[in-house]
Amino acid sequence: MPIYEYLCKRCNLIFQFFVRSPGGAGPACPKCGAKGLERVMSSFTAVRGSSSRASGDDGMPADIAGLDESDPRAMARAIRRMADEMGESLGPELDEAITRLEAGEDPGQVERELEDAGLSEEDDSGPQHSGPPARDPGLYDA
Repeated sequence: MPIYEYLCKRCNLIFQFFVRSPGGAGPACPKCGAKGLERVMSSFTAVRGSSSRASGDDGMPADIAGLDESDPRAMARAIRRMADEMGESLGPELDEAITRLEAGEDPGQVERELEDAGLSEEDDSGPQHSGPPARDPGLYDA
């Protein structure tokens, strides 16, 4: 079933949409009507391939559960692996940033350059929220 999740930065809410024909214009926010919602990785995903992947105590795949979060190379590899498994494209700018992290570049410098290129979390779509987005319990048609 083609259900995708989109973030409305103005409302700081993630909405689920039943998408009958992917590839068209993204949906508008059901709450505030904002257009240009950002598609986000779903909290529920089906991983292609073997269903016998080992999981850690927290339910995360074993290769992520023991990840050293202070190692930018390991984090970059994990992000790339998750995107590949889910069939998600990170886009050319983020792909380049992850390649740079995998090469051992300073994460702070990479982040500053992404911000300078206009790829930071700040935008003109409305008020910025400091906390993580909440999830709307509904399912909407796109």
